[in-house]
Amino acid sequence: MIRVAIVEDESITRRTIALALRAEGLEVFEAADAFAARSLLRTQPVDVVLLDLGLPGLDGLEFAAQLRNENDAGLIVVTRRSAPEARIQALDLGADDYLVKPVHFGELAARVRSVARRRRPEQAHRKRLGSWTIDLDARTATRNSGAAGLTRGEFDMLARLIQAGTKIVSREDLLSVMSRKPQDSDLRSVDALVSRLRRKLEDGDAERLIVTAPGFGYRLGSIAEDL
Repeated sequence: MIRVAIVEDESITRRTIALALRAEGLEVFEAADAFAARSLLRTQPVDVVLLDLGLPGLDGLEFAAQLRNENDAGLIVVTRRSAPEARIQALDLGADDYLVKPVHFGELAARVRSVARRRRPEQAHRKRLGSWTIDLDARTATRNSGAAGLTRGEFDMLARLIQAGTKIVSREDLLSVMSRKPQDSDLRSVDALVSRLRRKLEDGDAERLIVTAPGFGYRLGSIAEDL
């Protein structure tokens, strides 16, 4: 799953973009300024940063320059600044794309996916997890006996766990992945979805593919291998 950080100080605009991108199947994190974004990016690896230029404190262009030196995520500027000079400066600083508000959310999601593909062309999109073949593009989990028949939420959760390797993924993180409206859900729904995913993927007494980290969240029992 593509992970996106939105750096935007206008809360309504930020939440509206976040909601639209989650509806497109992207995993979204939010930050209100450059300092919050820097803290976020230290703990949450993302594929693409959507950056507003009119930020409080540290200007967006200054942050763009810092970001290029500190992080290899894709960078799309989303701003009201329409002057050619601002566009040229942002692109010269290393931005992958530049969009002027208001933006069409479908186009924005398409550009995010395009930048993410260019930034990680070497990533294998088919993985081996136990006896299962996971196709991250086709969003399928298959083996000799057939397909697992995963729901959207189940596959999104599995993809997030695969992305983390064997690192623990918090229940809060998984909630944001599996729910289009995480504010309307609770952490018990994460546990319920993990239980359903385990039933579909695991065989009796076989070693569990998804391991519980009590009090924290879940992780894979082993790293998914590239195919």
